Amino acid sequence: MKKTYTVLAAMALVSAAGSAQAADVADPAPSATPNAICAGSTATKWNVAGGPGTPYTTSDSFIKVGFAVQCSANTHVAFANVSGTLFTVGAGSAKGNQTVKGSSNGGAVVTHTKCTGTNDACGATDVTAATSAASSM
Repeated sequence: MKKTYTVLAAMALVSAAGSAQAADVADPAPSATPNAICAGSTATKWNVAGGPGTPYTTSDSFIKVGFAVQCSANTHVAFANVSGTLFTVGAGSAKGNQTVKGSSNGGAVVTHTKCTGTNDACGATDVTAATSAASSM
């Protein structure tokens, strides 16, 4: 349970650093495919799995209760509800130069790699790569 809070807290802290919209993620069914939640433009709040307090009962899901992600401008955030035991997250700033990754398996958020955009800005591709790479932590 502590790992759950560590990953979600890291996701909240990173998203507070900046981003915006992808859209509500109503059904983040277990999959290794990253779900982009913050798209690096406008500050917006998005609900995942129905939002805070909503029971999520999909089988073999790490997510048990919905939550909200507050995206600030300039931040890209993605997550993957990989399985009942693995949740991964990746993030980066459109003004920063490195992505970060974290997982319920490692319980920590660490630097992933330098971003590939102009002036080393992070984009959606960098963040989805970090999210995918977090599976091996």
